[in-house]
Amino acid sequence: MMDVTPFTLSLMKWILIIIVLVIGYFVLNRTRTFANGTKGKKLSFNKRKVPYDAEICLDKSRRFNPSLIGMTVTNTGTKEIDLNAPVIVFKRWFSKRKFKVLKVEHSEIYPILLEPGRTYELDISMDQFYEAVPELQLACRMSIEMKDQNGKKFKSQTIRLKLF
Repeated sequence: MMDVTPFTLSLMKWILIIIVLVIGYFVLNRTRTFANGTKGKKLSFNKRKVPYDAEICLDKSRRFNPSLIGMTVTNTGTKEIDLNAPVIVFKRWFSKRKFKVLKVEHSEIYPILLEPGRTYELDISMDQFYEAVPELQLACRMSIEMKDQNGKKFKSQTIRLKLF
């Protein structure tokens, strides 16, 4: 029998791990291409530009029980987009409550037209919702949805308002 040093064993182990990862990458990439047809999208890390696309980001004033939520809508597409009024969705377990923003500071501004690369910011005070519907204080998550004039829906990530 041949004596193998610990260095050689660890080197062989790392080479085997690298070979398995490379083969796994090619198998995953090949199966995704065949699943999507000949025009299938290959595995890549760059984002493809879409003509009509918007990104909605939410920022909280505090980690839990925020009093102010900042909404930023960015047109990430290549063409201008016409967005309807945002719908605020409060979630608690399996129930949802939806509220449509009709006016901002007593003026109707929706639908809003965003050119490519432009952003729109809106600060939402949570107190006005809690005063109108006190049971919303029990909601633990929140998200925002917006539709464009063609009916395409854009959603924000869900943020946590409370721990439970």
